[in-house]
Amino acid sequence: MSVLRDIFSGTLWVIAARWLIRGIGLISTIFLARLLTPADFGVVAMATLAIGLLQVFGDTGMVMFIIRHPDPQRRHFDTVWTLRIIVGLVIALAMLLVAPWAAGFFHEPRITAVIRILALQPLLMGLENPGIIWFRKNMVFSKDFEFLVLNKIVSFVLTIGLALTLRNYWALVIGILIGSVTSTLQSFRMHPYRPRLDLSEVRAMWAFSFWILAQNVLGFLNGRVDELIVGRIKSTTMMGYYNIAADVASSPVQEIILPLSRVLFPGIAQLAHQKEALAATFEKVVASVVIVVLSVSIGIALVAADFVAVFLGDRWLPIIPLVRILAVATGILALGQPFLILLNVTDRSRTAATLSLVRQMLLMAAMVPAAIYADLQAVALARAGATLAVLALTLAVTSGLVRMNLWNLLRPVLAAVAMCGGVMLVQALSPDLPWLRLVLGVATGAMTYGGTLLVLWLVAGRPAGVESDMLAALTTRLTGLCRQPR
Repeated sequence: MSVLRDIFSGTLWVIAARWLIRGIGLISTIFLARLLTPADFGVVAMATLAIGLLQVFGDTGMVMFIIRHPDPQRRHFDTVWTLRIIVGLVIALAMLLVAPWAAGFFHEPRITAVIRILALQPLLMGLENPGIIWFRKNMVFSKDFEFLVLNKIVSFVLTIGLALTLRNYWALVIGILIGSVTSTLQSFRMHPYRPRLDLSEVRAMWAFSFWILAQNVLGFLNGRVDELIVGRIKSTTMMGYYNIAADVASSPVQEIILPLSRVLFPGIAQLAHQKEALAATFEKVVASVVIVVLSVSIGIALVAADFVAVFLGDRWLPIIPLVRILAVATGILALGQPFLILLNVTDRSRTAATLSLVRQMLLMAAMVPAAIYADLQAVALARAGATLAVLALTLAVTSGLVRMNLWNLLRPVLAAVAMCGGVMLVQALSPDLPWLRLVLGVATGAMTYGGTLLVLWLVAGRPAGVESDMLAALTTRLTGLCRQPR
């Protein structure tokens, strides 16, 4: 149970960090959406898409190697740092060479200069102190919180200032570089480890990292292939619309699932050879993911129209249908994430990579015709359909690894249905004021979902599970507060 407690404690720290970062990012997006045009966002989205495709090849799973290693030594950390520098240099050179080609691919000459300026980013990232991996290795996520949040605050303040001054996409570009500089400096401030050049552990790392690299490349393509297709076939403005819609729709779910993934891998890795403990812990993790993901993804879809109208303004109203579809698609994708982590932890990285490849093929087959012959909504629907198909396949592949009580997952599904009914009823009866409908919709959704989930748990006879753990933790916390001396 200590591992499960560490997982949830660490998850809370990382979720707090990610949500604070996302909150800052949301405020930044709101400001920037009113200062810049959809075409500005489109230019940067095209450039970062091309850059990301190169940078993902540098994410070879070296960090996971250290986290998974029972007793990493200095030579392991130093090898990671040395490899990161080498990879950063290679990627930077590739970005300089690829920039004109990317501009031709997207039919947007402005991104040549953007990509060449951002070639500094992989160099900065390669210099980051590997000592901070120790925080994740030992699940000291309070330090991870400090590292992530401070970087975001500095980047946010300076990017907004640049947007007010420049009033064009260069504010976003410089803001990205500022974030990388801050991250590198912070890594050396927060951890006393001082790396040196060493390549002695390259062979051992590569043996583990190959399939992780394959998953990361395919994962990037899976996550951004729709933007790649839209950027190639549609206009820069359409790319801007789709990029912001994807950001608004997916960020809240990602800021829950990414922190969980960040904590879940080292936590589950400790139980990889303890079958019963692994099954019990994993079942609770999946139940928690289902409860949170359904509420957030469906909730975003329900209030999308009022959110866009209130926070982004009239020029962004065309993205409302996209936000609704992509929010559901992101939720479907998130539900499968714990199962991919389970495959990696149990030495089935090749299977996980194969599933990512299958998803990539399905996405391409569905979205290319949608982009050519239809509109952006069709592209989003194609993403949702392909993602659902791969989720079903993932559940089938992993069904023999751990056994789960599926009835425990039915309660959040029914709670989500009740939430849909409650929010739509309130929206139908509310005055034609977007801000009021948004407030009432969010409040109604939270109360309906939480209340229905609690009632169903009580009707089921209060079975042991996530709900009981949450109530026990809440009771303990309240009891502790009440006993504090006044």
